[in-house]
Amino acid sequence: MVKIMEVQTAVEKILKVSPSVRVVSVCDLNGKLVYSARSKKVNILVSKKQSLASLKAAAKDWKQRKKLARSLGTCKYVVAEYDKVKRIVIPAGRNHILYVTTTASLDHNKVVRRVRSFK
Repeated sequence: MVKIMEVQTAVEKILKVSPSVRVVSVCDLNGKLVYSARSKKVNILVSKKQSLASLKAAAKDWKQRKKLARSLGTCKYVVAEYDKVKRIVIPAGRNHILYVTTTASLDHNKVVRRVRSFK
């Protein structure tokens, strides 16, 4: 069971990594949103419907990666870089993922290191 206070605390810590962190969301592996927060300075680039669809797709893809773990090893994170943003997907326990969007210029390793420090 996800403890919402722990999730909120983790999300707030990730948002503070850099002013370049735009949005941080946590969802289960079915794409159900658990919690999401964004920087107050963010201009929204996609609709809520598009955002939820992207989150659901990321969760579905993560489930596929888990199936490859026996052959390839555990997936540590995934980065998609677009012209305007980066999307970083990182496991959050066994049944959840962190979905972080940042400016395209941010070094995604800053976010990854911060998340790994929570363990």
